[in-house]
Amino acid sequence: MKSKRISKLLSLVMAVTMIFGMAVSPLASAGTITYKSGEYALEKISHPEKGSGEVDGIVDYVGNGVVSASDEGQGDRGQNYAWSAIAYGDSVYVSTNYNSLGLTLGFMDSVLGNDFDPSEMNATLDVMFNGHFYTGEPDGANTGGVLTKINLKTNEVTVLMSKSHDGNNVQLRNCCEFNDKLYFCGSVNGLPKIIEVDPANNDKCTIVYEGINQKDYYAAYLEGICTGIRGLCAYKDYLIVSMVTLGGAQILISKNPSEGQDAFTVIADQQDLFDYPAYHFPDSIYGGSIWEMVEYNDDLYVSICTGTPDNKPDEFTMQSFALVKGEMGESATDWTWTPVIGDKADGAKYTFGIDPERTRAGAGVIYVYDDYLYIGEYNDEEIPLEHILFKADFTFMNRNLEQSVSLYRMDKNEDIELIMGDATKMFPEGGKSGFGSGFDRNENQYIWRMEEYNGKLYVGTFDTSSLLEPVGQFANGDLLSMTPSEWASLIGYIKKFISLQSDSGDAETQALTKLFNDYSVNEIARMASTQAKATASDAQPENELAITALFNTLEGFMTTAGYMKDAERGFDLYVTEDGINFETITIDGFGDPYNHGCRTLAASEDGLMVGTANPFYACQVWLLTDGNEPEPDTFESIMDGVFGDVIRYIISWFREIGILFDEIF
Repeated sequence: MKSKRISKLLSLVMAVTMIFGMAVSPLASAGTITYKSGEYALEKISHPEKGSGEVDGIVDYVGNGVVSASDEGQGDRGQNYAWSAIAYGDSVYVSTNYNSLGLTLGFMDSVLGNDFDPSEMNATLDVMFNGHFYTGEPDGANTGGVLTKINLKTNEVTVLMSKSHDGNNVQLRNCCEFNDKLYFCGSVNGLPKIIEVDPANNDKCTIVYEGINQKDYYAAYLEGICTGIRGLCAYKDYLIVSMVTLGGAQILISKNPSEGQDAFTVIADQQDLFDYPAYHFPDSIYGGSIWEMVEYNDDLYVSICTGTPDNKPDEFTMQSFALVKGEMGESATDWTWTPVIGDKADGAKYTFGIDPERTRAGAGVIYVYDDYLYIGEYNDEEIPLEHILFKADFTFMNRNLEQSVSLYRMDKNEDIELIMGDATKMFPEGGKSGFGSGFDRNENQYIWRMEEYNGKLYVGTFDTSSLLEPVGQFANGDLLSMTPSEWASLIGYIKKFISLQSDSGDAETQALTKLFNDYSVNEIARMASTQAKATASDAQPENELAITALFNTLEGFMTTAGYMKDAERGFDLYVTEDGINFETITIDGFGDPYNHGCRTLAASEDGLMVGTANPFYACQVWLLTDGNEPEPDTFESIMDGVFGDVIRYIISWFREIGILFDEIF
């Protein structure tokens, strides 16, 4: 009898312990990776004991395309990007992008016509990055993207959507909260869709809207339409979402999105938005279209990618972003649209990209902080990458590196000032922060995310030097002082680029291809090193064109390498309390050079979640605290509150029925 009563006592103690466990944040375990910067402390949440160069990715890959929320901690290298994230309660919901560059290369091949052998491409990437770049699972399967839920107090992961979980390959690029539910937008199994997640209903995931249906998918594919929608936000009492159809971009509104497709109404189409949205893969940022939307000063502001092959200023420049304002009329479906940044012939106050001297930003990242609308530049890196891989041409990339990103802010009168950036005719004194473009670092090519936490604005970047590391190894050399072995190494890389474009009809490319077929790398290196001290015209006539083309490539290559000389691999993260003066938290991706982007930021009561982009060893999730978080509940505070009342009632009840203490004491 006594043992049964003791067992019941233990059960009660366990129940009380569970109550405490739900309320008290655990300390980091002994093996957890941490990062400290002044008052800012970061703790690694995903696979917390794994450091740089070890496989991460939130979930675990168990083979045959299957992921597990918790297997043996082996990670999933293919989950490259923490692509979207939002905090709710004690959890953060994170959607990943699977094999980001592999997906990009697939678009280059199937949609953009850059025909290449995938195995040869993978071999090239292996050589260029010494095996560090993810090129696919050894078993040949793939998992697709996943939607996960991470408990920030216990680090427990739950898979909500994935190919192996519910048959859905999700690539969800943005999210927001509306009426206590979470909404994600992006592509699901290749189609543009809006997903609703209901935390109060066991995180039930429902597709509430789709733009292009399965019947029209093939037509969209043939037209090269990008289905990766991104813009959505809560606006007053409504959910606003962006969409893409066969006819172009749309913006829709819904009061009750849970009711599904019929609960959404179109409030703007391609023509209402001045035909600005560029939504085809050959366009800026592979058809970025409607990039982001926010409510500001009671209006809706829409950031739009506009660059197309037809409106590009020159071969190495795409038209910059636009910003359009929507004003709601007497009804939710009555809207007036006005360009703020765009074509002045349409009435825009500012030209595309704001500053006519700023020509590289394909998108504008927007965020409201302290009564200002902040606008961060986002350079188009996809097209420069395509130029390097398939044209061996570094010109586009070098122009981007020359003009790294700036940060502006706009007030309620739509007056814009430069906060971070280089001086121009429009802003002769430069940025008010004192930082030049890229926060004085040319390798910063995106202002990727902004988020407010504890009254401060956090700004994260994408750092292109992580991807340009194969070029960066030549940063300290020049053509006149390189050794024979350095020449051979450099020519070997050029050969790899040329091999990817051997079917090109370009005369210079054909000449280079013949040169590499006729001579060894060492022989070409000797020719090149000799010609570096002479002129290309001294080469043998049959090789003159090839040597000239080679030197054009070498010049671009070495210019890029020069920018990499002072680069620090890994994304940057900055913070400001007044919107002007910034403090640096990291310039090296929390000590990991493979973390090339700060892709997501999500504020919670437990801290600021930071999700990384890492195409090498998979994304990571970190939790940042600044010392101003609420104190964790203590035993005394719990006993003084509702939990204490419940616990005292349970104990008194056990006493009353004579089970708890009659034989123990």
